Amino acid sequence: MDKYVYEQLNDHLYRIVDASGVCCYLVIGKKKACLLDTCSGFGNIKKVVEEITDKPIIVILTHGHHDHMGGSALFDEVYMNLDDLPVFNKFGNINQRLNEAKALFPNETVLPISLVPLRKDQILNIQDNQVFDLGDLHIQMIQVKGHTPGMMCPLICEDRIIIFGDACGVCVLLLDEYSSIVSEYRKSLLHLKEYEDQYDTIYRNHGSFYSSKELLDNVIECCDLILQNKDDQFPVTIHGYDLFAAKEIMNGQRKDGKEGNLLYSLDKVK
Repeated sequence: MDKYVYEQLNDHLYRIVDASGVCCYLVIGKKKACLLDTCSGFGNIKKVVEEITDKPIIVILTHGHHDHMGGSALFDEVYMNLDDLPVFNKFGNINQRLNEAKALFPNETVLPISLVPLRKDQILNIQDNQVFDLGDLHIQMIQVKGHTPGMMCPLICEDRIIIFGDACGVCVLLLDEYSSIVSEYRKSLLHLKEYEDQYDTIYRNHGSFYSSKELLDNVIECCDLILQNKDDQFPVTIHGYDLFAAKEIMNGQRKDGKEGNLLYSLDKVK
C-alpha cells in the first residue's frame, strides 16, 4: 500500500498516483517546486517527490479530505484555505484513516505506523485568486466552495492547465455538514466559469484524471435541474450516505453518456 507510480505530463508537470488510485500533481519551476495535494499518506510521498526534483518544495492542499492531505506532515511549508481546517482535523483522525485503509486493502496488515500522522505544524492560509510564483511558472488558486468550504482549484497559468480535483467532476459529493447547499455550489461553479478562457486542459485527482471542458457546464446543468426539481433523483449509497444523483448512473457512469454528475442529500436542496 506504500507504492507510488508517477508519469511526466510535460517538461515540468508530473502526476503521482498512490496505491488507492488517487493522484496529486507536482509542478517544477526554476526556483521551487509545488506539490498540489499529498495523496492519502500511505508510505513516504516526500521521497518520491525528491526522486523527481531537488528544488525546494511547497505544498498546496486543494482541500482537507484525508486522500488529499494524508502526506502533508512530511513537508515544511504547507498551504490550504483555512475554511477547510475543520474538515482537515476531522478527516485526519488516525482511526478514521486507518478504517479507510483497511477497507481499501483488506488483504494487507494495516497498522497506524503505516500512515503518515496528522499534521500538527502550521498550515498557511490561501486566499481566492492568490498566485504562487515558482520562478517561471505561476499557480493561481480559485476558491470553489461546495464539496468542502475551502475547496480550491489550482490554475497553472503558463500551461493553461487547471486541476478541478474534487471541486467539479464525474460525481461531485454534497453530503455532510461541510458541504454547501446546491444553490451556493452553483454560484461557486459560475465563479469558476469566469476563468474558462484561461485554461484548455482539465485534470482531476480520481478516475480517468482528465475531463473535457464540457464538464463544468454539465455539472452546472445538474445544479439547475436539481433546483427546478427536474433531475433524475437516482438513489445511490456512498460512504454510508443515502444520496440522489442528478443524472441516472449505469455501470458507474451517467446513463446518457455525458460526463459530470452531482450526488447530494436532500437537506442540500435549498
